[in-house]
Amino acid sequence: MNNDSDRRLVPRSIEGTETLVSTESGEIFVDVPAANARYVRVEEGETVQEGDVRSRSAEEVASESLRKWTIETIGPETVIGTDQKTGERREWEREALEQKLAIGGLSTDLTGFERVNVSGETNTSDRNSVTVTVYGNDSRKFTQTYHPISDSGDEDRRLELTEADNRVKTFEASLRERFDHAIEFALRNEGYAI
Repeated sequence: MNNDSDRRLVPRSIEGTETLVSTESGEIFVDVPAANARYVRVEEGETVQEGDVRSRSAEEVASESLRKWTIETIGPETVIGTDQKTGERREWEREALEQKLAIGGLSTDLTGFERVNVSGETNTSDRNSVTVTVYGNDSRKFTQTYHPISDSGDEDRRLELTEADNRVKTFEASLRERFDHAIEFALRNEGYAI
């Protein structure tokens, strides 16, 4: 997995929203740092499909009527994909594909979680809680709430999950492992343990 310090990001306006995009070959990375922060990452060999995973149900996005492409090559100017049904080759201008991914005209499969935001302790129902927002590479956000375990006695500030994002339950085992690892790493960096 790349991290932001390894990427060369350049500013670009997509439908009036300032974004940052990677210009590297082999990967599309679109960072939308506006009030509704999200990112999209697509690497060679991954899938791009019609439809917006943020506004459609899993059943709608899985529809046979929506076209899907396996991304073969990501170059500095063009992206080449192969239609998964017909085998036909498709070529996009890279900037046009980045724009469609940013605004939801096209989506990618959820494969990773590079960003996690841990918001400080807040008081809810007479208990402190820690909210963790995990950003998926398909531009979706997943939120979980943790409460401190008061009698842990450990040096670490131990937390327990009290409110899970229901969509996480549908993840396959390897994706769930990446999700849990991203949360554990972020919480550890903030001085927590789960």
